Amino acid sequence: MRLLSIDLKEVKFCMNILDMEKKLLETRKLSTEKDIKIFENTIEKICSYEKPEYIISLCKGFCDDTEDYEVMYGLVHAIENLGADNYLYWTFLGMINMKEAKEWSKIFMYGMLNDEIEFNRCPDLIKKMPQDNRIYIFDVLNEIKNEDNEMFGERIDMILKQYKE
Repeated sequence: MRLLSIDLKEVKFCMNILDMEKKLLETRKLSTEKDIKIFENTIEKICSYEKPEYIISLCKGFCDDTEDYEVMYGLVHAIENLGADNYLYWTFLGMINMKEAKEWSKIFMYGMLNDEIEFNRCPDLIKKMPQDNRIYIFDVLNEIKNEDNEMFGERIDMILKQYKE
């Protein structure tokens, strides 16, 4: 019988990232100075691994009911920096974890809609997403279109049309 080779270092690391996700979830309302410190330290720790795929974990930290928007914007910037040229791909994968943070999902979408390079990449990125992620992304885009059709409706329609092709 052949035994599976398990890298205990990797198992420990996976447990560590799950612990950090839990800390983000527990403190994301940022209602105390202690929560803010834990939240910021956790973001810093996750980013220190320099693995863009951890953006998926960072997305769990968003909360529309936060008490400190400045700190939450720090999370946006951390994601953009960690993911560099691929931050939108990893953010799209992580957005499924942002159902309680739709306003923060919109912030990423507004950024994409206002950046020509990201805008042009968007349809191909959406095609790579699992079905649940696509549904959520389309929901966010349609919400933006309903709120500000004059400014973003045409660009959103272009994305949706390209996806359908």
